[in-house]
Amino acid sequence: MLEAAGFWVGSPLIGLKIGCICLGIEYYGSHLYAEIGVSAQCLVEIIIVRKQTDWDWFAGKGKNMRNSKAVEPEVMSVVDTAWLRMDSPENLMVINGFWVFEESFSRDRFVRIVQERLLAIPRFRNVPLNQKNQYFWQPVDDIDLDYHVSSVVLPKTGQADEDMKAFIAGIISEPLDAGKPLWRFYHVADYKGKSAIVFRIHHAYADGIALISVFDAIADKSVLHTSPAAHATFPEVLTAQPGMLGGLVYGVKKVGVASLFTLGWLYEAAHVALLSSDSKTTYKQSLTVNKQVAWASPLDVAEVKAVGKAIGCTVNDVLLGCVAGSLRGYLASTGGSPDGVTLRATVPVNLRPLSEAMNLGNHFGLVYLELPVAEPDASKRIAKVRQNMSTLKSGIQAQMTYGVLAILGRFPTKVQRFSLDFFSQKASAVMTNVPGPAEAIHFDGVALTHPMFWVPQSGNIGVGVSILSYAGNVEFGLVADKALVSDPSIIVEGFVAEFQALQRRVNEGDPLLAVEFSAA
Repeated sequence: MLEAAGFWVGSPLIGLKIGCICLGIEYYGSHLYAEIGVSAQCLVEIIIVRKQTDWDWFAGKGKNMRNSKAVEPEVMSVVDTAWLRMDSPENLMVINGFWVFEESFSRDRFVRIVQERLLAIPRFRNVPLNQKNQYFWQPVDDIDLDYHVSSVVLPKTGQADEDMKAFIAGIISEPLDAGKPLWRFYHVADYKGKSAIVFRIHHAYADGIALISVFDAIADKSVLHTSPAAHATFPEVLTAQPGMLGGLVYGVKKVGVASLFTLGWLYEAAHVALLSSDSKTTYKQSLTVNKQVAWASPLDVAEVKAVGKAIGCTVNDVLLGCVAGSLRGYLASTGGSPDGVTLRATVPVNLRPLSEAMNLGNHFGLVYLELPVAEPDASKRIAKVRQNMSTLKSGIQAQMTYGVLAILGRFPTKVQRFSLDFFSQKASAVMTNVPGPAEAIHFDGVALTHPMFWVPQSGNIGVGVSILSYAGNVEFGLVADKALVSDPSIIVEGFVAEFQALQRRVNEGDPLLAVEFSAA
């Protein structure tokens, strides 16, 4: 039974499947997992009745639905629960990254920042707690800062970048201590004569946009307003109605509730479920626990904008097109043929304004972006990326996947794992582009000059592509399973080479560029 809006609702359970894949509603006797037994139509009706609640109700946030009083510890949202349970030995759901500062500073100095600023954010004093398959955020009074902020001394080999890569690769598959809050910092006193911080934060705590807000919040002064994300607009489909299904209701509510569920979610779910699996390339093999990381020399944001303006596309189109080119180049270098290859990336789409990001947690959906690696011409690749991304932006695939995660967060772990493995077969990479602040962040008077992070991969995906704009630069990083990519630096160097080649064509006035994009 499900208690909603002050009344009890009971209904026969409907088995909902596409082929052999359960999309979130399955036969479990007469009731759904966690005592919820409700038909698809009845579920949506309940959602619409509860207009006073937010979409987050459906995602499991807020108060215990059987008690009007707030409970302690805090109930974890089912979306965050889903991300917490995605951990596997081969793919931990941990966001890894590092910061390089303009000068050297002591560990004690950074510890004070963590103690006074980061721990002032309640979530970072919490540890996940599982009670009978219900997850909570449990406050921890005693934070072991000797564990959470460690000192690291890199070898004196004269190859600081390689030493840093080796250190990060060595810890990236180490599980965080489940008995402590799931985050760690490593203070590197001497990295090229400067200090660096390596960080690890579990994805259940926050998504990329939320973490940008967190880091801004613990800085000396907020510069978040300079981030492109601060001025982002959201399509009407996301903001038209405050109910639990928000924009999914808008635009189709006149058709009826049953039609809403069918025409909205089910159409997109069926589309994704019926996608073919990615081609069996070097990027699609059995995973190990051995990971490698790399990063590229930063690109100038102004130069990327200039190229995009010259050929009539966005900065994101240019960057994603260059990623496709670098993945194509590496595939060819390993002896594989890019011809006829299907290669998709799951791309996170933010579903909340930046002003709400300090609520933390995860509030994004995923879309499956096909990368045209089979296309040999760079301008045609970018044009196809633009077209593919435009199609995804106009749909509700991101909202659908967010909702599916909310549903899976209420199901047994085995059901979630099965679904995750199935859907991850349809992509070879995770790719994210996080818009950071346009001004440098300072910590205790010291400027952060070079940030980088690596997005975790889920299921059987073994390649993660991370793009971050920060203080006038575009940072590009890659993490990959060693069994799939023996040397990730080849891909990141190929990314830079792809952009430089495109920039030369623009500067030389290549007439084919205008032709390709006008025809796209």
